[in-house]
Amino acid sequence: MMTAHLGHNHKRKAGRLVRQLCLAAFCSALGYPAHGETLELLTESYPPYSYQEDGVLKGIAVDLVKAVMADAGIDYDMKIRPWARAYGLALNTPGHCVFSTVHTPERDVLFEWVEPLFSTEQYLVRKTGSNVNPANLDDAKHYLVGTQLGDYTEGLLKQAGFNRVDLTSEIDLTVKKLLAGRIDLMPMAASMVRDLQKKAVAVEPAVILTRSVDSLACNRDTPPETLERMRNSLKQLTEDGTRAGIFQRYKFVEGGLLPPSKP
Repeated sequence: MMTAHLGHNHKRKAGRLVRQLCLAAFCSALGYPAHGETLELLTESYPPYSYQEDGVLKGIAVDLVKAVMADAGIDYDMKIRPWARAYGLALNTPGHCVFSTVHTPERDVLFEWVEPLFSTEQYLVRKTGSNVNPANLDDAKHYLVGTQLGDYTEGLLKQAGFNRVDLTSEIDLTVKKLLAGRIDLMPMAASMVRDLQKKAVAVEPAVILTRSVDSLACNRDTPPETLERMRNSLKQLTEDGTRAGIFQRYKFVEGGLLPPSKP
């Protein structure tokens, strides 16, 4: 009798284990991270928002996202990757997020958004002193414009009627093409313009391209409770002045650092 009872308990425990394993596999298939799983945060090299210095990731967006994750108490791993790869992983792979991602109407349904990290202006910039001098955005369409594959500006330029668009995998390559005269213009955030100018890189704004809200974009299968914690932390850090302190440290002013370019 006792032997039968022990056998019955053993079967019940085994059955419970099988159900738990099946549930874990089901949740994994849906993209829900297991307890303690690390969230993969991807970004690109885009000073002063995100860059690597002496092996350490830094920047306006990097420091803010790090602060959000620390406040939310969520384990994470942060890496720099080419933009198209980072964006594709966040879009298609559970447990991944990408920043700083401009929140456009076209992207709205593709991700879960933690925002706003910051707002900024995007310019079409030229090599300093070049004879590339568009009177306005329509006039800029006559020039060869470079940008990065998968960057939101690729779609923005095409939607705006720019037919002469040259694509690279990373923004550093686009900058090199601009300085070498292989392209005429390229989109660039205001803070990056100022950052490059401080480093004596010969770039200057030619015309305002757009104003944008930059965000942390997470895979659609990110657990709602994880998103809620990150959103609440970003709100808290905004209200208590932490976000403003990070901006001040980098001398970043939302909306752009440069005077408006030609209308």
